[in-house]
Amino acid sequence: MFRIPLIALAGVLLALLVSACGDDKASNSGRNAGDDGATVTTNPTPQAQTSTQSEARASNDIVSVGMKDIKFEPASITANVGQKIVWTNNEDVPHNVTATEGAKFASDTMRKGDTFEYTPTKAGTIKYVCTIHPNQRGEIQVTG
Repeated sequence: MFRIPLIALAGVLLALLVSACGDDKASNSGRNAGDDGATVTTNPTPQAQTSTQSEARASNDIVSVGMKDIKFEPASITANVGQKIVWTNNEDVPHNVTATEGAKFASDTMRKGDTFEYTPTKAGTIKYVCTIHPNQRGEIQVTG
């Protein structure tokens, strides 16, 4: 009498469990750190830093860059060697962050609220792009 509803309930619970565990956004600590030994971390957990101001916010040795309207905001930043840079996707459109010059790093595809961190270890210019939106480009001036 209760066999069919229990089987259906078990199937629904199993489907929910699989979908909750099936997220492809694993942590990438140290992923693609590159020759300069910089640390790279992708954090799929929404952060409190969701600034879309036209200037980078630097506080507690963090420089923040937002992703909004298919742009990096700001597109050009300055960071010190050892200063953490955090990109936050502030919109429903997926993005990523991939170095094209001056460093080697690449984030996973980021959903709204996801963050990606990079800490440079040497001075120079780093150029990067969202490979999903090739016209979405940014630049970092790293100072000693």
